[in-house]
Amino acid sequence: MSVSFSQLHFAEPSPAARRILWHVLSVGQVWRDEPERHAGLDKAGLFLFRVVSGAGDLEFNGSRYRLGPGRTCWLVDLRQSRSYLPRGGVPLRTEGIRFGGPGLEGWLEELGEDPVYELPSGLLGPLLKRIQRLVRTRPVDCEWQIHSLLTSLLGALLAQRGALPSARASVPRPVGLVLDAIAADPARDWQARELAGIAAISYSRLRHHFRKSQGESLHDYLQRTRLDLARHLLSDPRKAVKEVANRLHFSSESAFSRAFQQGTGMSPTQFRERCRD
Repeated sequence: MSVSFSQLHFAEPSPAARRILWHVLSVGQVWRDEPERHAGLDKAGLFLFRVVSGAGDLEFNGSRYRLGPGRTCWLVDLRQSRSYLPRGGVPLRTEGIRFGGPGLEGWLEELGEDPVYELPSGLLGPLLKRIQRLVRTRPVDCEWQIHSLLTSLLGALLAQRGALPSARASVPRPVGLVLDAIAADPARDWQARELAGIAAISYSRLRHHFRKSQGESLHDYLQRTRLDLARHLLSDPRKAVKEVANRLHFSSESAFSRAFQQGTGMSPTQFRERCRD
């Protein structure tokens, strides 16, 4: 048998789903009785899976993780090299979903590099079966249902990581005004003193209050917000790099490319290659 994908179901999301929804690319089960190795950058998206039967190891991001049945699941960034290695002469059978959506880079930053999760019992298996049924039957609202199910799944991952505070922290009014202004126009090349005017306090006081309440500098927040939007715009292949640069109010395409390279370690073109299926 070696590696069998006969129980894997593939989906072709619509252009709209690729742009604005969480969307499934494949879902189902894979059997392996020999190592399955990938060099990385061979597929788009993230892969979340659990072990149905057998045992083995996952080699990922320079580390090795023991695989076995239970509540544990693993989330893999498919840009990275990875290997699935059966052990004990028994086929390693996994069930999982490959998916994509807006803001993947931001999600990975919040979730961290550790691929191991402990989800509530009975959550992942039934959810995967529901998505698999949607992929097979393709009802009218299929893509919205998939988006909703994946959103709940990602919420469970965030909760397991403790990435969201259990209670809303108090945000000073000047900082709240600034956050609202940036959210209303994230593409704008905001200047710190301009935001201080919106907050109606001095730049030095705004800088102090922002770092204290948000845990990062105002400059870093602006850079990250603009970079997240750049990634989102570039993930739409219909938009030229020059168009994205103009949307983000850069003086030229080359200025945008330099800033994107500094922020991500890759050019806009290289980023698009990584996003491509």
